[in-house]
Amino acid sequence: MKRNSILGVAIATAFFIACSIEDPSLEEFDLQKIRFINDTTIVIGITPFKAYFTEPEQYTHADKQADLFYAMGNGDTMKVSICEYSNPILAEAFFYNHGIVEKTERLIGGDRKRFFRWGRRVFIFSYQFSISKSSSIVDSLLSFIKRFPAADTSLSAGFHSFSLKNSSPDKDFSVQRDYFLGVEAPFDMLVRRYRDSDFSWVCARSSGTVPEKDWESYKIKLQKNVYGLDATALIERLSNGIVVAVYGDLDKERMQTVFKEFTALVK
Repeated sequence: MKRNSILGVAIATAFFIACSIEDPSLEEFDLQKIRFINDTTIVIGITPFKAYFTEPEQYTHADKQADLFYAMGNGDTMKVSICEYSNPILAEAFFYNHGIVEKTERLIGGDRKRFFRWGRRVFIFSYQFSISKSSSIVDSLLSFIKRFPAADTSLSAGFHSFSLKNSSPDKDFSVQRDYFLGVEAPFDMLVRRYRDSDFSWVCARSSGTVPEKDWESYKIKLQKNVYGLDATALIERLSNGIVVAVYGDLDKERMQTVFKEFTALVK
């Protein structure tokens, strides 16, 4: 890649073979037809010179990933990694887990990167030329990601459910996969820690709805675990299919109060 100054970029309408689907799988896209226009060379409709589906990079914890490479007019290459998750909550959790501020440029491994979320996908733009935060290029990158069909593009992606009253949450969320409360779990749990002057505790909710059979299987295993017999944890599957839990350093009365408040936010 070749370093250069600001590059003017605009985005053309991307052509998707599955545009009639509200929120298609990444695999439904024709990667070679996703256009990225470079104004500086007055080229209309640059398509990637290389594009392929690949195994997600481990740090993303994504379900699917596609990498697209575009030749830019200044001799640089713009790599676009599209990371797809099962739902928008897991996509947003990526930013909390890594302490990444969306749209902010970061220098990682010799490349400059910007991260964006649109629906259940995270878009990672990698390049070497510097892009100012106030540059119109940032708006162009936003236009690019919004060409992708997405069913849910809300900004909060459900994280408002962690906004408890009179409590000070830690800044970061985490996602627990495969195991929860020491028990193998067939669903992901979003976790956030809280504290006040007297107690510390954790609130957690599933990233999506959990089928009843998966919940029953998990519950049987949980009952054999220490948490299943301990009053320091409350966990339940709500009528909407979301699993919620509260555990930590709380007395019984406070535990019930926090659980009731958190459950009301998730419903």
